[in-house]
Amino acid sequence: PSGGKIILKKLKNELYTKAAPSKQRIMLAGNLIPKQIMKGIGKAISADPLSKGSSPFGVGLVKHLESVTLADEFLVEQKIDIDSIDSLLLEQACSARLIGGPGWTDEERKEGLLNWLEQTEILPKEESQNGAGYFNGNLARAALMCYHAVDGTRDSRADSRLLRVMYQGQMKDTAL
Repeated sequence: PSGGKIILKKLKNELYTKAAPSKQRIMLAGNLIPKQIMKGIGKAISADPLSKGSSPFGVGLVKHLESVTLADEFLVEQKIDIDSIDSLLLEQACSARLIGGPGWTDEERKEGLLNWLEQTEILPKEESQNGAGYFNGNLARAALMCYHAVDGTRDSRADSRLLRVMYQGQMKDTAL
């Protein structure tokens, strides 16, 4: 869970700006996130059967981020107790954010979702109130989704054995 925090810390100057982010920045245009990664995240969202936006035609990342943002705002503003969310809804919420995988327990999902909300809603509101400037939530969410997509491939419970071996590099005993 701390890996996402590190990424957002590195992007702090891009996430918080004195002037409101331009439409281009909100739409994640430009070279901050490479196009190949944007396409990959879009495909990951489209391929996810638990995602409400799953489609054989692809789902735009920014459109998906708008839906996730609305859900995040609702969860925080309504002070929803994450512990009260039933397993299927919790799995769907995490899946929409690319958090975890099929082998994750409800407790791991709750922790992942709470960390996500902390980084995308709670802390940014506090920072903005303290004069940090405008927050680009789309960029933060896209960066976290990238992190979670890669992190999911390293999970020993995932089906991605080839990718896990690549991440483990030259380690002598690989746990496949």
